[in-house]
Amino acid sequence: MLKTWGLTQGGTLKAKTSRSAGRAPKAPVEKPEQLVLNPYESVIILKPTLTDEEVAETLEKVKTIIEAAGGEIVSTDNWGKKKLAYEVKKERRGIYVVQHFKAKPATVLVLERHYRFSETVIKYMTVRIEESELGQSQPPKEDKAFSYRGRDSRGWR
Repeated sequence: MLKTWGLTQGGTLKAKTSRSAGRAPKAPVEKPEQLVLNPYESVIILKPTLTDEEVAETLEKVKTIIEAAGGEIVSTDNWGKKKLAYEVKKERRGIYVVQHFKAKPATVLVLERHYRFSETVIKYMTVRIEESELGQSQPPKEDKAFSYRGRDSRGWR
């Protein structure tokens, strides 16, 4: 404990004791979540009426948002136009884009806010993935027309 002397308002000397006097001030400690870039996968479904230039422009905006927040894009896969399982925002088809990136958790909130207010995005989903899965997206499944042929061989009527 260190004693220092100081004047009170009345003009008398009074001893002040301080446990932290003489020590260097502590540096602010950053939370662990601020230091780590987590791996994420973002699947975006864009309007099918967009041209290639408009799709590239939308992806460039996403890249800008991620990099401005201190993240990095690992891979971007454009799967092209696919038929949706159900109608979304009066669209039956959509352009699928899969992005793998590393970012802080707060970046995902900003990114999904951009998706929500963007007119080119029909639907989106961003999930945290394992580090080993980063950059490895599964190839898109082929659009096959459903056929009722062969039902008899399985015993259906």
